[in-house]
Amino acid sequence: MTEKTNYKLANIQKKEMKLRAVRHEILVSESEKSLDIILDAPAPVTLVQSFPDQDLYYLMHKIGADDFIPVLSMATSEQWEYILDVEVWNTDRIDLEYMTKTFDLLFQADPKRLLRWIIKEKPDFFEFYLFKNMEIYVREHDDLPPQDFEDYITIDDKFYFRFPDKPRKIDEAPDGDNGEDMSKPGNKQEAWELIEKMVKAVAEMDLSVFHGLLLETKGVLPAEVEEEQFRLKNLRLAEKGFLPTHEAIGIYQPTRLSSLRKRPVNSLFKQEQFDPDIPLPPQFFSEFIEGDDLFVKSLKFFDPDVILHLESELAALINKIISADKIKVQSKKILEKAILKACAYLNLGLEVILKGDCKLELARDVIQEYFLEDIFRTGSRVGIKLKTKAAKWFIKSFINKNNLPLSFLGEDFLGVIGGLFPDRPLYYDNYASGGELYRNFKSISDITQTDRAIEQVIALDAVLDKLNVDIKSFKEGVLTYKTLILTLWAKDRLKLPPNLEPIDTITFKDFFIALFSKPDPGEIGQIQLNDLMTWTSETTSINESNLAQGFLEILTDLIKELKEEYGAVDPKNIDPRFIPHFLLHERKKK
Repeated sequence: MTEKTNYKLANIQKKEMKLRAVRHEILVSESEKSLDIILDAPAPVTLVQSFPDQDLYYLMHKIGADDFIPVLSMATSEQWEYILDVEVWNTDRIDLEYMTKTFDLLFQADPKRLLRWIIKEKPDFFEFYLFKNMEIYVREHDDLPPQDFEDYITIDDKFYFRFPDKPRKIDEAPDGDNGEDMSKPGNKQEAWELIEKMVKAVAEMDLSVFHGLLLETKGVLPAEVEEEQFRLKNLRLAEKGFLPTHEAIGIYQPTRLSSLRKRPVNSLFKQEQFDPDIPLPPQFFSEFIEGDDLFVKSLKFFDPDVILHLESELAALINKIISADKIKVQSKKILEKAILKACAYLNLGLEVILKGDCKLELARDVIQEYFLEDIFRTGSRVGIKLKTKAAKWFIKSFINKNNLPLSFLGEDFLGVIGGLFPDRPLYYDNYASGGELYRNFKSISDITQTDRAIEQVIALDAVLDKLNVDIKSFKEGVLTYKTLILTLWAKDRLKLPPNLEPIDTITFKDFFIALFSKPDPGEIGQIQLNDLMTWTSETTSINESNLAQGFLEILTDLIKELKEEYGAVDPKNIDPRFIPHFLLHERKKK
């Protein structure tokens, strides 16, 4: 390579890195400021066309599609194509509503360029859209105009088209209200108006192209076109890391520590020759990589050149998550969830590999040694192990055998177990940290707490399975493990039949009085924990010393709960409506 070539390449690299810094500022700024930076740039077209496709698409949703139209007018046809690929498909079918919305945005951005590009490069795609929305009639010179002539639109008195679903004028509702939901993206009224404008624009540009377009539209085989367009779309997206779902789902495949792939020695620090034909990785996720997590903090140890490598890996990882989870990215919030999921599992994977020794220097060494994708799989593995453990228990559980809902476990256990049953297990946070009921597992403490709850549920279920109780006898109230255990305990001590029929409030007062002992007037009584344990042992034939630790923890929490709720209640004031821990009813007055 000559010195002159080296000099030119260095200039290109310098220019690209300068543009990269500007793009990063745009991506992390507020939407209004981002738009101003683009439009006020010395060379806005160069800046817009330098954006990786994913960054530009993310920016469109961040700023807002309508406000983004001036930017779209400066984008390349390849960037337009990416927007169509990710916006208009719903799994393997074309979504006509979002197709209308996207075509409308691009048509407003640059109508003539859109029509030239779509007819030349993607004619089948455009003709499929027209075929699905319009009906075409070609009149020979000696033919009469088509029937219902007033419903057809013509430009040259030879080619006629109409929208068969459009209400006829005599059927239209007052004020033009035809029953369509105008707030829905791409509704039929919008499609009809857009198609009429696009077709007339084609005719103005070139009447022969207009004739050819309508003739070819009449002969479209929609199933074949849709299948072929789906294949081509998958090929284009695969080049950007969006693998088909059946391949991308491998990102969740559990990986043992002994099976982790190691990076080639010093590959992360290897200075690769700059190639202007290879675009830099997208940066749309950079503003979400923040916080006090081990993964985020460890990134601060790396130089900018290394971060560039890691950004490329992270972008590929996020793309696989989007494909595997069948995410249709149509808002900033949806995209943010995919990014946060990647970071959460990477953080969890680092903690698992380090076995809880969460030093930043050690985390940096792990990232240098292993690929991010394998670290992610390590985090996925521990979550899947919990899911498998919960699923195996449920199959043979007391709950399943008696066809009881998961709500039988009570709010907290329901939350924990319920979060493990979806395809991707979730941690039951109960709005504790991020304001969400569920979030992704992101630390060993999340795994430990969830595993402890599963052990408690398994221990509880083993005891319940030993109880000789007729679930069908339950007729009134709310049945949970708490009401089942406490009601049977109370009935046994009151010498009542061991079923789940409600206890009469007057009869229950005797048990309630005995439940608390009040040695001194005015003091809250102490609950009889030992008696509950004794009853459990007597009823299940399990020795008290053999009761599982998880079940003892549940009993301890239950007794504490009873003490806090009812320790200061006067037996005279018992009202079954306010004692949900027992199945009670009030005796009817004669």
